[in-house]
Amino acid sequence: MRKQEIEEINISDLSLWTENPRDPVDTDLTDFDVISRAVNDDNTKWMLNDLIKEMGSHYDFSELPTVVRVNGEMVVFDGNRRISVLKYIQNRELYSKLEGGLFFDDEPKELKQLTKIPCNVCDKETALTNIERKHSSNGSWNALERDYFLLNHRGFAPSLFIKFEEQTGLISSNPQMTKGFVKTEVLTEKNLNDIGFSVDKNKNVISNYDKVFEQELLHTIVEVVNKKKISTRGENRGQLKKTIIANHPELAAKLQRFNPAKATHQVNLCNTNKTTTPTPRKTQRTKSTATLFGRTLKLKTGRVNDLYCTIDSIYKKGDSDNSTLMIVGMSLRLLLEVAARQIMTELAGSDSIYKDFIKLACRDIDAPKAQINSLALSEHWLNKTNRFEGILGKMAHGNIVVSNDDILSCSIMVGEIIEFYFGKDIS
Repeated sequence: MRKQEIEEINISDLSLWTENPRDPVDTDLTDFDVISRAVNDDNTKWMLNDLIKEMGSHYDFSELPTVVRVNGEMVVFDGNRRISVLKYIQNRELYSKLEGGLFFDDEPKELKQLTKIPCNVCDKETALTNIERKHSSNGSWNALERDYFLLNHRGFAPSLFIKFEEQTGLISSNPQMTKGFVKTEVLTEKNLNDIGFSVDKNKNVISNYDKVFEQELLHTIVEVVNKKKISTRGENRGQLKKTIIANHPELAAKLQRFNPAKATHQVNLCNTNKTTTPTPRKTQRTKSTATLFGRTLKLKTGRVNDLYCTIDSIYKKGDSDNSTLMIVGMSLRLLLEVAARQIMTELAGSDSIYKDFIKLACRDIDAPKAQINSLALSEHWLNKTNRFEGILGKMAHGNIVVSNDDILSCSIMVGEIIEFYFGKDIS
C-alpha cells in the first residue's frame, strides 16, 4: 500500500539522490561530491545561481521535498537543488573547499538557520510517480533527461535518442539538441536513413561513411539545430536532409541513403562508451597512449618541424581531456597554415594561401610519386569522399566537440601532407 506522510527532517540528515535524471552519478558519491558538481556546473543542469536569485532569503514551503527511506537513509528524490543550497549554506567549513562558489555576498541568515524542514516522505514507487507527473507537466526535464528516467526507473528500452547520445555525446554537450522536437522530428530513424545512417538489431546507430566524413556530417546536424535552420516553425520542419543540403550544398553529392549492402560500422565519437546506468562522471584522467600523426614524422629542420614536435609533445604530456584535445585540434590547423605559408610563398603569392595549399597537396599527393606514402585514411580525401580540412576549420574556431579519435584521424592526414613536403627524404 502506498503512503505519503509529512515529516520534519534535519537538513543534515537528508541525502541527495545520486540517480537524479538531471545529472545521474555513481551511487557511492557523497553529498559533497554531488554539490561540488552542482557548484561547478556550467549553468546548464543545476543552475544553482539562478535558484539562489529566485529564493532570496525566503524558502517556499508550498513545494515540499520528496523523500524516500533507502537503506536507512532519507534520500531526497525531488528537491535536490533546494537542499543542496541549504547544505552549502549551513556547512561553509566543508563547502568552502570547493573550487567554485555560490555566494559572493552575505548569505541569507534565514536560510542558514533553517536547519529542519517538512518533507513529503513516501515509498519509492509513489515518489517516482509524483516526480514523473511533476516534471513531465512543467517541462523542467529536457527530452534526454526524460528518456533516461524512463530507462533507469520505468523499465523502458533505451531510445534512439539515448543511443545517439551515448555514441556521440552531441546531445548533452549542446543544449539546443536536448529539445523535444530534435528527438521527435530531427533524429528520427527515417531522417537518419535518408543521410546514410541506420539502427542495427541492438539499436546501435551505424553508418555507411568513413570516420572523417561521418564526423563532419554529425557535427553539421548539430550546427543546423544550433543555428535554428531546422525548427518547429521553419519550412524545413522535420526535413533533415533538405536542411543540410540547403545550408551546405557542397555535401549534397556525398549524402546517400543508408545502404545495408555497403560496409557499415557503429558510430562512436566518444572517448569512452557511456552506459545506460548511473556511472561516475569524475573519471580519472589518463595519459594519451595512441600515436599522434600515426607515427613519428621525420622532417627537415625548420619551423614546421619545430611546431610538429611541440604539438606532439603537448599531446603526449597532456591528458586526454577536452582542454588538451581542443589545443591539439587548433594546433593541427595551425601546422598546416605554417606549412602552407612556407610552400606557397616559395611557389607564388596568394590571398588564400591555406586553401590553395590544400588543393595543391591533393594534386601532388595524388601523383604517382605519392605511392611511397601509406595513405590508408588519406585515400578517402584524395578521391573527394571526405573533407577533413573542414573538420580542422571547425576545430580551429572551437565550433565542435572533439574526441580523441577525431584528433587522431585528422592528425594522420595532416602528417601525410606535412611529411610529403617536409620529409627528410624529399628533395
